[in-house]
Amino acid sequence: MTAKQRESAKVSRELEMKLAVLEQIPTPVFAIDKEFHIVFMNPIGCSWHDMTMDEIVGRKCYDILNTPHCKSPECRVQRAIEMDEIFITQNEMTRNGVAVPVQNTAAPLKDSSGLIIGGLQYCVDIEERLKFEETLASQSQTIMELSTPVIKIWDGIIFLPMVGIIDTQRAKQIIENLLAAIVEYEARVVLFDVTGVPIIDTRVAQSLLDTVTASRMLGAEVVITGISPDAAVTLTKLDVDLSQMRTLGTLRAGIVESFKLVGTTISAG
Repeated sequence: MTAKQRESAKVSRELEMKLAVLEQIPTPVFAIDKEFHIVFMNPIGCSWHDMTMDEIVGRKCYDILNTPHCKSPECRVQRAIEMDEIFITQNEMTRNGVAVPVQNTAAPLKDSSGLIIGGLQYCVDIEERLKFEETLASQSQTIMELSTPVIKIWDGIIFLPMVGIIDTQRAKQIIENLLAAIVEYEARVVLFDVTGVPIIDTRVAQSLLDTVTASRMLGAEVVITGISPDAAVTLTKLDVDLSQMRTLGTLRAGIVESFKLVGTTISAG
């Protein structure tokens, strides 16, 4: 066998190996030419469409796939061909007659010299992943709501004990829960205890200010308790304007003040 024949045989074996790999990938993979004719689709892709390779090859990809992105500016495989880039997006494909959410990866298809001759795309069924993410989001929402309980302690007074880190999402949840409780309980006073918040910085202070402002818009005064001496020093250094806040050192003092605001007197002793 000549050197040229050996090289040709080597290339043939490499192509066969690559094709075998594509055929065994457990997710749809297909290739198209620049005119969007399908030149290859692996067995799992064919099974999704309940067609054979012979029935698929040569047909336009958009006639077979018929996704929401087909024949539109959102077609990523077209952009991959035109821009010589890889694109990843979420789409829908039909599997055995049923639309399923998929993650598409589109890339330019090149020959051995690096010339773009078409496009390559593979799709991953993400239906279970999306269901898991929805379940996780629901659980996270439940945990967040449980971590920001609003408690009615007297007619016109509601109590919101805070524990843990306050980030942007949690601050938004706090305000939403609080405003809903003010309306539900017709609250005139909100007692807000931050003893369990480990760090009170500018972001947390702004959240408190937003809470005070929103509560006052609904006719409720806010009493904040539990700001530690270290937190007070930090807020002073950060030049945070706390003049809008009614603050007291202890929860007991805050309860006394809250009852005073609704016209009921109790002793702090």
